[in-house]
Amino acid sequence: MPSSSSSPTSSTSPSLSSSSPTRKNPYQVIRELGSGLQGRVVLAFDEHERRYVAIKLPSVFETAASNGHNAVDLRLLDYQVQSIVQERRALRFVGSHPNVLQYVRMVPGSKMNQSYVALVTEYASNGDLFDLIADTGAFDEDLAKFYFAQLLSDQFTMKLCDFGLATVVAPSRGEHVDQIVLRDVSGTGLYMAPEISRTTPYRATPTDLWSAGVVLFIMLTGFPPFQEAARDDHWYECVVQGEMDKLWEAQCDVAEMLSADARDMIAGLLCSNADKRLTIADCFAHPWMQDVDMVDRKWVVEEMTARRLVALNASATI
Repeated sequence: MPSSSSSPTSSTSPSLSSSSPTRKNPYQVIRELGSGLQGRVVLAFDEHERRYVAIKLPSVFETAASNGHNAVDLRLLDYQVQSIVQERRALRFVGSHPNVLQYVRMVPGSKMNQSYVALVTEYASNGDLFDLIADTGAFDEDLAKFYFAQLLSDQFTMKLCDFGLATVVAPSRGEHVDQIVLRDVSGTGLYMAPEISRTTPYRATPTDLWSAGVVLFIMLTGFPPFQEAARDDHWYECVVQGEMDKLWEAQCDVAEMLSADARDMIAGLLCSNADKRLTIADCFAHPWMQDVDMVDRKWVVEEMTARRLVALNASATI
């Protein structure tokens, strides 16, 4: 793990308002961590706090420059800025939850005569869960139980991130969170529950449980249950129709390695009927989760450290 007490060898900041640390902008950008429709995330070093942070900022400036343009797509810039603002709102709403990336601050910036904001959060130094699975293979059931629905930090505690499309829900007086109804159609295609794409309102909480089912499937098998949450995807249609057996038959080698309880847990989460889908309470009461407290944390750290080394060695040889 990088030491937070020493300054890294850093590059100048490509999109923050200052290329050298100042009281307003003390960040030295080191490298890009990822990029997508909602923006790009870079690793930076905070010269004042002497620690690494992650910064999410619009990617339209780099896109314009790479295409030889002197102006940016203003609609995309507005979308990315609004996404960053929404992510800040969601992170501040959640607060100091141990399994959510911690919000640090919002930083203003300007480039190509356009103003924007960047979101500074804590840095999860061990990277992305699914990248690790892609490099080292599926998790065994004990490891999957321990990490169910989280994202890695430096002690291999899972941290959830990327809340740009999140909807903040606050129950009214006397209302339970499970009763909150949404109407918007947004999210990452692979993880969207069937009811989101319909034209009728849907309850918020069950959609998150469907997404958790997709995450659990990937952790236990090393690949997603389907390519896209669309009716023309054969395996998605099998899942929606409650025909998980067909999916397991097609992946018999994987299915044989999973316990019946694990397969039942996945089926309960990937239930197309939101009213019959497992709830959070159901998950913790499920037979598959009953020995989760018995998983040895020391073993988890050792196992994940070994996997991390394998992944780093693999990337070094490319």
